Amino acid sequence: MRWESGKTRSIENGMPWVDPHIHIMPPRRMAGLVRWVKKFTPGFPISEDITAEDILKSVRESEIPFFFNLVFPLWVEETEDLNRFNYELCAGIPEAIPFGSVHIDTPDKGAETRRCIEEYGFMGMKLHPFAQRFPAFGPEMRPVFEVLSEHRKPFLVHTGFDAWYGMYMNLDDMEGVIRDYPDMQLVAVHALFPRFRLAHRLLSEYPNFWLDMTNSISCMRLYEDLKDNRDDLPPIASSLEVDEVRDNYEDFFRLFKDFPERIMYGTDFPVGFGYHPALLDDLKYFDLGREAEECMLYRTVHTLLSRCGRPELLAGLAD
Repeated sequence: MRWESGKTRSIENGMPWVDPHIHIMPPRRMAGLVRWVKKFTPGFPISEDITAEDILKSVRESEIPFFFNLVFPLWVEETEDLNRFNYELCAGIPEAIPFGSVHIDTPDKGAETRRCIEEYGFMGMKLHPFAQRFPAFGPEMRPVFEVLSEHRKPFLVHTGFDAWYGMYMNLDDMEGVIRDYPDMQLVAVHALFPRFRLAHRLLSEYPNFWLDMTNSISCMRLYEDLKDNRDDLPPIASSLEVDEVRDNYEDFFRLFKDFPERIMYGTDFPVGFGYHPALLDDLKYFDLGREAEECMLYRTVHTLLSRCGRPELLAGLAD
C-alpha cells in the first residue's frame, strides 16, 4: 500500500531523510488542498480533516529527522496571517524548518520577505505560481529576490507539470532571475518535470541552481509502468507528457551522474504520491547508487543550508 505508514531510516541502515517539501497549513487550507487532490484522484485516502498532529505523527513514524514546511497564500489577505501561522507552528516543532511566502498583490513584498527572514528566522521563501495563479519571475517579485539575495537565502518555486495544471511558466524569465541573483539559491521544485535536459543545462551553468525531485521520481516510475502497458495506474498517468518524458529520458539519469550534490528529494506530504516508505521505494527502484541517494535524502539539503549560513540545523546528519 502506498499509503501505509512505517519506518524509512531503518530500511536505509541508518541513512536519514530530510524532506524538503511538506505542507502543514491551517485547517481550512489543508481541507481545501485535500479536496483539490480528490478532484483528480478518486479514492485518495487522506481525510479533509487531517490535522497538523496527524501529519507530524506520520512524519515521525517514518523517522524523518527534519523537514521544510511550505505555505503559500492564495489570496493577498492571508499573506501575513499565513506566515505568522508557520512561525508559531514551527516554533513548537523541533524538526520543522519553515519557509515563508507572498502574494503578487502583497503591497510591500520586500518588507514581508524581510519580516520572514529577519524577524521569524525563516530559511527562505516559496512560491507556487500555478496554484497562486500568478507568474513567479516577473518584475513584481524582484523585491523578494533582492532580500533573499542580501541574506543569501533560498527561493523555492514550483516548476514543471505544465500539462497537469494547464498552465505555462516562462522559463527564460526564470533563467534571468537565476543569472541576476547569484547569491540567492533557486530550488526548482519538481525539477522542471519533464524538461530534464534544460534542468541539466541550468545546473551546469549556474552554481546557485538546485533541483527538488518531489513527485518527479514517482512520475518517472509511472512512466516505466506505462511502458509495461499496466492498466491500474492513477489518473495523473494520463498527464505525464509522455513524448516529452521520452525525449528527456536519458537526461533524467544524467542529472544524478553529473550533479547529485545539488539534487534533493521531497514528498509533497500529505498530498503527494504516498507515505514516505513508498516514496523511498520509488527512489530505490532506479538504483541510482548510494552517493546519489545520500545526496538526495540529506547531503544536498545540508549543503544548501550550509551555503545559506545555517549548517547547524542539520548538525551530525552529514557526518
